[in-house]
Amino acid sequence: MPHSSTVSFLSYWRGLQASPDKAPARELFDPARLKSLVPQMMMISGTDAGHRFRLSGGFLRALHGYELKDMSFLSLFRPPFVDTIGAALALGRRREQPVLLTLTAPWKTDAAELPPEDAALFQNETVTFEILLCPMMNRYGKVDRMVGLYQTLSAAPKNPKGWLGRYTLISSKLYEPDRNVKAAHLRLVSDGGRRIA
Repeated sequence: MPHSSTVSFLSYWRGLQASPDKAPARELFDPARLKSLVPQMMMISGTDAGHRFRLSGGFLRALHGYELKDMSFLSLFRPPFVDTIGAALALGRRREQPVLLTLTAPWKTDAAELPPEDAALFQNETVTFEILLCPMMNRYGKVDRMVGLYQTLSAAPKNPKGWLGRYTLISSKLYEPDRNVKAAHLRLVSDGGRRIA
């Protein structure tokens, strides 16, 4: 199940649609309506092969250690996954529906800056995260951008002075209009005084 922040972003995007099978107009998207999520937001081009970043929030810059604007989104993936991601984004644009990617990436650190005993400790950290990408229509009725959200799913890395390495794809899902998306959560159910998770 997607993270609650991802669900909030998706629900806002769905609320902008004039029709369930059409992407909303780009000028309707107002990031201020999702103020707490702005640092995690991104926008990529839908008209070039590399899907260049048009915008990226501060959280993304912190995760990568550099500014992503004008960089290819596909260049962030390990080579075996580039074609699959390209195909998933093309399908999302064609059907005008969101794509949810679940990913992992190594958390890279500069071992030379760490004491030897800490270098081994931080060597194999991995970050798990999801990226939601939603198509947006330009004024001519063509999908030319995808807006999205990065959401980490794992605990923060032990060494905050690091950056994400190349991504590995775990799963890719196209969210069709009739799909009922709910946030992942834990629910307690009462059964005669006993609690069952």
